[in-house]
This record gives sequence, structure tokens and C-alpha cells, in this order.
Amino acid sequence: MMKRHWKAACVILGCWTFLALLFTPQTYLSSLRSPTPPTWAQAFAASLTLFYVWAALTPLVLWLGRRFTFERHLWRNLLLHLLLCGPVALLHIWLFQTVNILLRAWSSNPNQPPAPLWALLIGLGATNIMVYWAIVAVSQALNYFRKYQEREFRLSQAELQALRTQLHPHFLFNTLNAIAELVYSDPKVADRTILRLSELLRFSLASQKTQEVTLKEEIDFLEKYVEIHKTLMRDRLNVRVNVDPETLDAAVPNMLLQPLVENAIRHGISPRPEGGNIEIHARRVDGQLYVEIADDGLGMIEREAAQSGVGLINTRERLKHLYNDAHTFSLSSFPGRGVTIRISVPFREAGNDTNDTNLNY
Repeated sequence: MMKRHWKAACVILGCWTFLALLFTPQTYLSSLRSPTPPTWAQAFAASLTLFYVWAALTPLVLWLGRRFTFERHLWRNLLLHLLLCGPVALLHIWLFQTVNILLRAWSSNPNQPPAPLWALLIGLGATNIMVYWAIVAVSQALNYFRKYQEREFRLSQAELQALRTQLHPHFLFNTLNAIAELVYSDPKVADRTILRLSELLRFSLASQKTQEVTLKEEIDFLEKYVEIHKTLMRDRLNVRVNVDPETLDAAVPNMLLQPLVENAIRHGISPRPEGGNIEIHARRVDGQLYVEIADDGLGMIEREAAQSGVGLINTRERLKHLYNDAHTFSLSSFPGRGVTIRISVPFREAGNDTNDTNLNY
């Protein structure tokens, strides 16, 4: 909170300093015919004093703009600002006069009288009212922008949740369908698989409220999922995970790996009588987390890759929503030589420690 306030103060001071620089030539040229024309430094100091008084009043006017927005009660709040602009303009003039008196008391010529208050009122009154309305307009624009960002964030979260809810029933249906085939042929294996599925679902429910988890948590979830498939496929499936130690604490989208591994199993490994292998690698390079999922299955042609399955489509969409252009997703494949998926996302540590670096299931 304090950091945000300091940032806002710096932006306000920066804007008013820029305006002081912009109006310094006007102040200098308009005073050339006076008995004691100012130097460029004095003209800048005079402009800076005028605008810095407005810098001090800007938080107040911004607060009034947020407090009395035009979004609701338009006419009432418009009338309130019409009533407030005059007092704020007079407050600026009084503060400006006070600052000038103090500065002259410390200057080399303290006996020089400041400009009379009535002259400042005539010279600055109308301008101050316009400045007040300009700040109120900025406040209204910031308010609309903030609400637009909040609405976009809520929409993005809703879309992400909708995408995730497609994944859970998708893989659950496929697993239950495979278990149904084992109920009569191998009841013991079916029973053991149901138990593992219940553990997997508990694990999934415990993390479904968050959009991101650690890579270690994602691997733990994947391990339970792969155990089910190894049972169903009679050990025709081998999955190897090899990640750099520093990547295990990285934040990744929840359910990132499972739909991609599921896609590799269903379309690349399962149709082959001899089964196949899947390798998952993760490393950190230049502030990016690189993840690679490669299988030696049947592969696919590019047309199939662009239109393949819920898992790939939803993963693409989730990455787009979460990271915009800060991520990459690529898929390469040759028929009969497997599929390789490469993903990169910004590296952010989630804060959980682990020492596991190589896992085999």
C-alpha cells in the first residue's frame, strides 16, 4: 500500500514538474517588461511554485472525483463539483500567496511586496477552476479504467474456471470408462484403480480453487494420474520426469501437465501394442520456465495438431489468458515418431521447498 502511494506521489510530482517546465518560457517572456525581469531560473522557480501548490491539492481533488463520480447520480454530483470548484480554486490562491510570502521572507529582497490577493484572484481564478475540472476528469477516467480492469480480470477468471471445469469431467469420464472394462475382466485391478482414482480426485479438489500451483505439486498430481494409466495399460506405459532442482518451486498453471500427458497417452501411446514412453523436462533459462513433454507414439500431422482434443485446446487458451504474449506454446510431430510440446512461461517462485529432482513412475 505504501509503495503504491509513493508511486502515485511521484507520478503527480512528475506531471506538475513537466507543466512547470512547459510554462517557464511563458512566465519568462511575460515578465521581460517589468522593472526587474526574472532570470530563467527565477521564471522556472515561479512556475514550479504555482504548479507544486496544485500538486499538493491534487490528492484532495482526486479524492473528491472518486467520492462524487459521474457514473451514478450524475446531476447531483455535477452540481456538487460546481459548488466545490470555487472554494478549491480560492484555496489554491491562498496557499500560493502564503508560499510566496514565505519564500520572499527567505529571499535576498524580503521587502519586495507580493502580488495583491485580488490580482491573483483575477489572474488565476478562471484558470484554477479549469485545472480543478481537468483533475476531476482525470479522476473519472482513472475510475472507469480501474473498473474496466476489474471487469476484465473477473471475466478472465470466469473463462479460466470454465476451461478448467471442462478438463476434470473429460479425464474422469475416460478413466471411469476404462475401469468399467476391468470390472469383469480383472476385478482386483479395477478395485485398486478406483482407490487410486479417489486419491487423485481428493488431490484435485484440494487445489482446484487456485489458478497456479508449484511445479512440484503439479508433478505429484501427474504421478497419481500416471499410476492409474500404468495399471490400465498393463505397464505398457513409461513416464520419466527430469527437472532442474530450481524449477520445482516455480508457479505453473494448475492442471498444466495432466491434459497434455493424457493426450499423448490416448492418441500416441495407447493405440500401439507395445505402448511407449513419455518424457517431461523442465529448466530455467533467462527468467523463463521451459517445459517439454515428448512421447514416442504414433505422432500426428499438422492439421490434426491444430484441431486435437480438449486437452491441447484448453491448455492453449489457459496460457493465453494467464500470460498473454509472455508465453510460448509449440507442437512438433512427424507421423510415427511421436509428438513434442514445448512451453515457456515467466519464472516465478511459489515459495515451497523440495529436494526431489528426478522422478520415475
